[in-house]
Amino acid sequence: MKAAALFSLLPLASGKILWDGRFNDLNSSTDLNKWSWANQVGPYQYYIHGSGDVTKYVNLSPDYKNPADTASKQGVKITLDSTAYWNGQNMRRTELIPQTKAAINSGKVWYHFSIMRKDTNAPSIYREHQIAFFESHFTELKSGWISGESATSNANLQFMVQQKSLWKAEWKAGVWHNVAYEIVSLLCLMNCWLGWDAC
Repeated sequence: MKAAALFSLLPLASGKILWDGRFNDLNSSTDLNKWSWANQVGPYQYYIHGSGDVTKYVNLSPDYKNPADTASKQGVKITLDSTAYWNGQNMRRTELIPQTKAAINSGKVWYHFSIMRKDTNAPSIYREHQIAFFESHFTELKSGWISGESATSNANLQFMVQQKSLWKAEWKAGVWHNVAYEIVSLLCLMNCWLGWDAC
């Protein structure tokens, strides 16, 4: 089983950017290897992945970005395959974690990204995929069969809060989904704004 999804991180129309997760300053995904606990450089922590080279799991290209996003030079393709197990766990993982000292978890903040899948190596509808989430999983974008569901497959992309689906749509190939999480940390308030194809 191999699954791939394309991401493009988009800036908001206005407001101060606390952390920029676009891949404009990376020459290739191998730049992610420069990060370590002793050398915390670049926009991402990259340590949760399988045993293969970074290019087996993360690849950058202008072909992977939302065409409507004129601020990004390139997007990212994230891959899960039969080698993408981390630390002996039984679930496949490839994670890019924000590397910043900025207060991205304080006050009102927005996380804005686009996601699209292709038919080739599409994420399995028979497995749960946690896509854009926080460590506490209080909010996340998921696809595929969700653990605990009565069915055995699920073709939807879903926005979830506290494990409850608040929005879902069939995740069709070639359709860009533009997502903005609006979070007010102290009040634990969460909004999600969604759009399709254009930014």
